[in-house]
Amino acid sequence: MGYYINENSKGESLPSIGKVQALIEDGAEVVKAEYQPNLICVVDNIMFEAAGYCYSEEEFEEFKHPDGRKKTWLVHPLAEKLAE
Repeated sequence: MGYYINENSKGESLPSIGKVQALIEDGAEVVKAEYQPNLICVVDNIMFEAAGYCYSEEEFEEFKHPDGRKKTWLVHPLAEKLAE
């Protein structure tokens, strides 16, 4: 797991908690846990959330692995650019 999203499309920092809502407000939509282009997995780590870019099916499988943390799946049209 290596590419994370920390800013929205306007270059503003995403909050430590509330990344799902912030990404939705920036143009993302919630989707099922199925690999597709521009897929983001927001992982709830209790103290903070991490928005990981699932750039491949292998990366998707890594994020999908059940580990007890809540995960929300989103598609954002600029996911690849946001993960740079």
